[in-house]
Amino acid sequence: MQKGLRKNRRELRAGLNIHLLIPLLLVILIVLLGIEYLIISANNRDKAYDTADIIVNQVETMMNDNEAKIKTLTESLKDSYISKAKAVAYIIDSNPGTDMDIDELKKIARLMSIDEIHVFDDTGMIYSGTVPEYYYYSFDSGEQMAYFKPMLDDKEFSMCQDVTPNTAEEKAMMYAITWNDAGDKMIQVGIEPDRLLEELHSSEISDLLGEIPSYDGMTILVADAKTTKILGSTVSEQVGKKLADLGITKKLKASLEPVHFTSPVDGDLCYCASRVADGRAVLIAQDRNVINRDIPVILLTVFIYLLLAAIVIGLIIRRMTRRILNEHLNASTDMLTGLLNRRACDDDLKKLEGNPKGETLTMVSLDLNGLKTVNDEQGHEAGDELLCEAADCMASQLGPYGKVYRMGGDEFFALLQLEDTSPEELKERFDRDQQERTERTGMELSISAGIVQAADHPDLSLTELSKLADDEMYRAKSEYYRQKGIDRRKRTR
Repeated sequence: MQKGLRKNRRELRAGLNIHLLIPLLLVILIVLLGIEYLIISANNRDKAYDTADIIVNQVETMMNDNEAKIKTLTESLKDSYISKAKAVAYIIDSNPGTDMDIDELKKIARLMSIDEIHVFDDTGMIYSGTVPEYYYYSFDSGEQMAYFKPMLDDKEFSMCQDVTPNTAEEKAMMYAITWNDAGDKMIQVGIEPDRLLEELHSSEISDLLGEIPSYDGMTILVADAKTTKILGSTVSEQVGKKLADLGITKKLKASLEPVHFTSPVDGDLCYCASRVADGRAVLIAQDRNVINRDIPVILLTVFIYLLLAAIVIGLIIRRMTRRILNEHLNASTDMLTGLLNRRACDDDLKKLEGNPKGETLTMVSLDLNGLKTVNDEQGHEAGDELLCEAADCMASQLGPYGKVYRMGGDEFFALLQLEDTSPEELKERFDRDQQERTERTGMELSISAGIVQAADHPDLSLTELSKLADDEMYRAKSEYYRQKGIDRRKRTR
């Protein structure tokens, strides 16, 4: 592409400020990632507090059950086992699929210090549990199991049975049963009588806390509300210390709902939830780093997504820019030579109509000699090369004074403003450049030109000046053919 065309492209790109696009996209990307980080962090914190509230309630429930167990032997046992059933139901609900995993159910049974776990559907039939031999037994399978039929009438109901020989093996067992929160299954736990005494004496707070389902990075502890001495904790080393020894300096007050706050716990910044009741404080601490450990992966995923989106947007903008560029160039530029085209010439002449022509206005009509001969004898590629060389010559010699247009084929036109240069001087340099290019390229370059100055013809219109320039060009062209000895009736141009 010629110099004029490249110049037009550069100017258009500069006007569109493409170089500002990449920094702008990077700033937007960073801002979006920052917003995403804040949103995820806040969401994780809220989820941590919601989980802590559930655990606080669970701890208090289990501790209340433990106290009731100490007061009344039988009732405490029943309440304790119902709590175990509820705890198992909670664990199963918290881990979908656990109800069908015998190994996991056995682990839960060991964790809860129970012998059996049975999972009933909402019709009262066992479909899973730690004892596959009991599968498909139902509340209609015998007197012992029929005891639990009232469960089918009330999904808020829980029951605990006295020590009774079970239906399947006549083995003495104590069973407790409860519905899960969703009300789509019942969880039954069973304990053999020889465990009863051991269970009754398992009143240590740390033992109770060990039965609460917890998560990585979570600490559950109970402290005396007045002295802040830790009475029990899932981290045994913390028992006997005071809350301040762990870095918890917030004053805990009695409240109906758990109080949320952020505090260091053993050197780790944690999301904490606490509630004070009956002279004791239940506190759940969750390590913030553990809660937010997935954020880097999430942000990386979002970054990749946004980066791909930015690339796509960039490609779209680049394509639109090229399209605008091409439309602009096609509208006013000759694609072969890089000069302005006939449309641009007509537009510029219309702008000059009605305006003073000025003494320096100069019109030049130009025609490339010998193009048809080159096309016929050497091919159109050679002809195009000759046209481009001619255009470069015109742009070099005439361009500094105004605009040069390719009107079509081998016809050209120029609108110039000659202030310090005469038409004769311009014509002399123009002809000398053609000769030098001919010697340098070995390709004959000859351009006939007709030059007319408005100052020499003040009464003529632009159209008349243009026609006069054409007449001058044709006289120069005739002289070229005469000197070459070419009969124009046989060969043209």
